[in-house]
Amino acid sequence: MSYCIYLRKSRKDLEAEQAGQGETLARHERTLLSLAKQRNLIIGNIYREIVSGESIAARPMMQKLLKEVESGIWDGVLVMEIERLARGDTIDQGTVQRAFQYSNTYIITPQKTYDPSNEFDEEYFEFGLFMSRREYKTIKRRMQAGRYAAAKEGKWPFNAAPYGYKRIKLQNEKGWTLAFDDAEASVCRMIFSLFTGPDRKGITIIRRYLNQRGIKPRNGDLWTDSSIRCILSNPAYDGKVAIGRRKVVPTIENGLPTKTRPRSNDYAVYEGRHPALISHAIYAEAQSYLGHGTPKLPESYGVKNPLAGLIICKECGKRMQRRPATNPWVKNGAKYDMLICHTDSCPTVGSPLDLVERELIHALEDWVSGYELQETLPESHVPELEQLLENARQEHDTLENQKSRLYDLLEQGIYDSETFLTRSRSLQDRLEESQAGIFHLEQELESERKIQANITGFLPACKDLLSCYWSLDISDRNKALKILIDSVEYRKTSRNKKGEAGKASFELTIKPRIPRI
Repeated sequence: MSYCIYLRKSRKDLEAEQAGQGETLARHERTLLSLAKQRNLIIGNIYREIVSGESIAARPMMQKLLKEVESGIWDGVLVMEIERLARGDTIDQGTVQRAFQYSNTYIITPQKTYDPSNEFDEEYFEFGLFMSRREYKTIKRRMQAGRYAAAKEGKWPFNAAPYGYKRIKLQNEKGWTLAFDDAEASVCRMIFSLFTGPDRKGITIIRRYLNQRGIKPRNGDLWTDSSIRCILSNPAYDGKVAIGRRKVVPTIENGLPTKTRPRSNDYAVYEGRHPALISHAIYAEAQSYLGHGTPKLPESYGVKNPLAGLIICKECGKRMQRRPATNPWVKNGAKYDMLICHTDSCPTVGSPLDLVERELIHALEDWVSGYELQETLPESHVPELEQLLENARQEHDTLENQKSRLYDLLEQGIYDSETFLTRSRSLQDRLEESQAGIFHLEQELESERKIQANITGFLPACKDLLSCYWSLDISDRNKALKILIDSVEYRKTSRNKKGEAGKASFELTIKPRIPRI
């Protein structure tokens, strides 16, 4: 018989820790190990998790446990209470219930042992999951109401302060408010000053201004247009508290529930207790300019760059973009489309887009011809990888047998509980390493088999695509290139001499779908 322990920290546990009752997971682990000792249970593994119980999708340890329960690895799982297993929606609760019921896996708590094959235990288990979900939704609703109530009172209801402020505790009452962070506040005032007034600058120019002077945001090394726009539109700098600007919206993607936080225009704004960082007139002027920049291109515009999403700057690692040719009546500027890197201070020099495209196609044609001219194909590593995988699986089976003998030693009294747990954890680590090695070998073997299949079947398709490439429109050319290659690294750090714009003085490192010979 083999059992495991599942530990998860909840909000109640955080309150208990603040009251000085010790670290929750360690306390629960001691309790469940003592329970296992009393019942003479063999513990094969301990899963620890510090996440919300709302969704199984956000709990990797729970996902791993359920897979093992479904496969029948464990005879029982020890938890402090039913609520630790699932507080999610009906689908999540059904997933947990089905996993334990079909595998006939016991659920052991300090208060009760649940036998899935027992009809009354099954009903009690269902009721426990249902009540845990109700309790979770009640707690969540109460916390949300508390945040809105705090916002109405002018308090700061969020865990983090906006850039330019720091969060401080209110004196003699519950809640928090904001105070100036002197270093960051001066940067915020500079942003609003640059964005307003008769000599106002655009958001992109402000971003470059800050990055060139080494002024860093709170998180990260470089400012972005989005982060500056968030500052300019945040009512907190006008002495207000806004709540509901980024509401959580549940959606379904690829059949799985996910959550998004889109920006909303339907939110509440209250007068805050914290001081305004700028005057109301400057804030109002900034709002009048937001949203009046260059409009987004319509979907009918289509793809104008055949290399879109493929060319990566060698220096900074960012994707390069197309800069359209300037209008004919403009005196200065390139009269053709350019491929450039938009990263600030990046030394990469751009090149004519059609020149890069032609050189890339020539290189791909040479690459395909190189395969065709080879008398022998690259040596396949599939047999070697299959042998390595077989050896790894045999080693894993040996470790599984050692686990069985470990249980025998415990039953015979040769090992006490502490020695057994120490040896069991060590063996479990080796089993996990072995399983990880098997997984990587399986991945490598699958990749090698794909390479061999590509060499025999993919190369003719490449040749056909290249033969008709220039007859395709730009959108289809982009799709064809994405079939042939994963990415292309571009490197050029010095400009061409005058009159040599058509000279290919750049380096392209192509990463095709199959490796070069």
